[in-house]
Amino acid sequence: MSRALTCLASLAVVLTVSAAPAAAGTYVSLGFGGTPALHGEMTESLAGDTAGANSRLAVGVGAGEVALEGSLSRFALGMGDATVAGAHLRIGLPFAGGFGAYTRFGFERLWLGEESDNLGGDSATGIALGLGLEYRMRLPTLGQAGAWMEVSQDRFTTEVGTGRARMWTLGLLVGL
Repeated sequence: MSRALTCLASLAVVLTVSAAPAAAGTYVSLGFGGTPALHGEMTESLAGDTAGANSRLAVGVGAGEVALEGSLSRFALGMGDATVAGAHLRIGLPFAGGFGAYTRFGFERLWLGEESDNLGGDSATGIALGLGLEYRMRLPTLGQAGAWMEVSQDRFTTEVGTGRARMWTLGLLVGL
């Protein structure tokens, strides 16, 4: 895992330094979405059906179409919620008129909340992959702003096995 983190950090530095500075900046992003679809071995160990929303707060710094993001998120997990801290590499692909697509990949640490007894521990490690569409614009007073929608897949490992959570999220982004 530490080799993978070192490789990801090295790649992010190389891409960030070599990217065009036209879209450089720091931003904050907040999103909300629906109930995650849970899959994998660990779903049999949950105390009840998962019902509830997901949310994600991210702070990113980037240059060009590449950004490094730190995020905090929560999603429904059985009878409770999982809290997640993550570090992600986000790569954008602009289209015309402010529209674009992006992918987000990173490593996460999950705290399992009320389901920790059923899943064999308080926390788990995982990876996340997100694919999204966005609209970005420049506003006279705020600078960079935008709206995005994303489908993500979180994969994590607990003492009782591997789990996956697929989620959709809608959000807003504001430059700092």
